[in-house]
Amino acid sequence: LNFLFCFSMYISKKALRKHFDPREFPQETYLLCKLKWRGGIRSWQHWVRNDDYNNCHAEQYFLEEIFEPRSYNICDMTWYLSYSPCWECCDVIRDFLEEQPNVNIDIYVARLYYVNHPRSCLALRELNSLREVNYLASISPDYNDCWETFIWPDVNYDFSPKKFQSEIQRNRVKLKDILQVSTL
Repeated sequence: LNFLFCFSMYISKKALRKHFDPREFPQETYLLCKLKWRGGIRSWQHWVRNDDYNNCHAEQYFLEEIFEPRSYNICDMTWYLSYSPCWECCDVIRDFLEEQPNVNIDIYVARLYYVNHPRSCLALRELNSLREVNYLASISPDYNDCWETFIWPDVNYDFSPKKFQSEIQRNRVKLKDILQVSTL
């Protein structure tokens, strides 16, 4: 059995650098998640990655196999994705949010996935229009938050997005263009 996730809530510095640097194009997608139930004191964190061998994407695996509704309270999730969701995962996220109206997801992406494909662009626009997706239009995860949340405590921060700021800006412009609805 090939597991998609690690039982640890921390990833390695090397994995964060490799998968969230938009100048690189690794074959895997990483999903880093922070989850908090309103009214609760603690937040929960986890990470998963896709598994090409079993043809399962990180977003789908997280929503179908890991997330468990635990109460009727509102659940706020923050996702840091190494790639924007593919069109199939956009559909999975949409279906999940329709079934779980008490869940909100903020999605931050490091780079865009197949944005030259019309179906991908349409799926991203549809996902962005959902009320439960608060913030898809973000390129560049909060790297400080990713480091503090998903890297072992007391590890020195040595991952600066300043080195790839131009790539972040290029992706922001691309995503903004994709999410704008044509008025023609």
